[in-house]
Amino acid sequence: MKEQLNRESFISAVTKLAESVYDFHERWNLLNTTKSYFLSIQEREELLMEEIRELSFEYNKNDTDKSEILLCQEAADVLYVALGNMIGLNKVGLNAIHQVADKNNKKTSKTHFFDKKLNKVKKLNI
Repeated sequence: MKEQLNRESFISAVTKLAESVYDFHERWNLLNTTKSYFLSIQEREELLMEEIRELSFEYNKNDTDKSEILLCQEAADVLYVALGNMIGLNKVGLNAIHQVADKNNKKTSKTHFFDKKLNKVKKLNI
């Protein structure tokens, strides 16, 4: 049976991952690039696509070959690389992270609903 996660342990894990991503990029002198944001993302596109392919490969395995642990590790790899993309976007990327968080924090049952068919939160027609 799946163990329910709590807010504190989730935030702790994401913080640890973010610290690791930052430290990795600092260690390899990959911070504060002067590249355009478009070039920064373009150069990292294959890294992200590789991790997405590995995640897809894991959940598309035959049932007897599937591993929940490997699936979770591949999902975490996708997040790791995605966070690395944000580093290449410098402070504009940080502002975007805050904007996306704020936008999603404002979604409530008064403004949005969960569409079970699409498995997605959608805006109410109000």
